[in-house]
Amino acid sequence: MSLLKISGGERKGFKLKVPRGTKPTSSFMRKVIFDTLGNLVLKRRVLELFAGSGALSLEALSRGASSAVMVDISRAAFLAIKDNIRHLGYGDRARVFRSDAIRFLRNIDERFDLILADPPYDYGDYQTLLKELRRVVSSEGIVVLEVSSRVELSPGRWGFRIWKEKKGGDTRIYFLLPGDEE
Repeated sequence: MSLLKISGGERKGFKLKVPRGTKPTSSFMRKVIFDTLGNLVLKRRVLELFAGSGALSLEALSRGASSAVMVDISRAAFLAIKDNIRHLGYGDRARVFRSDAIRFLRNIDERFDLILADPPYDYGDYQTLLKELRRVVSSEGIVVLEVSSRVELSPGRWGFRIWKEKKGGDTRIYFLLPGDEE
């Protein structure tokens, strides 16, 4: 198990457990995400799919998000996230579920203001993922979707428009807002 550090906010410098076999978002790309979002993280209800270590949503909590729900199908990830929540003292603001992302989205009735999704680079069902994300993102919400740089999406088909798009190395990050593509 490797370690990752929270890069900003009240828990800056705290170390997180990263389960073996997980591809965590690099510290550079996490900085890109949170520099882009800035104060838009404050008081947000966060959902993180394909959570791995929970680093993205725990970073959001450290930077002022009000609550976070983390979802990963892996038992190792589920246990690492539980440990990370306990270590950071976020037990009252964070929940973790062991589930397939699509199944979770289809069975949740909550809406979220900030959705962070980092599927494996070989993930193939973006159509279903975006369709289900559209259902659970709040009207003023933001979806941050991290994909391989080889993946190009046209999210307007699923009720999103691209607010910003960032690239770094073999990673592309889409910042999506509810609404049709312009």
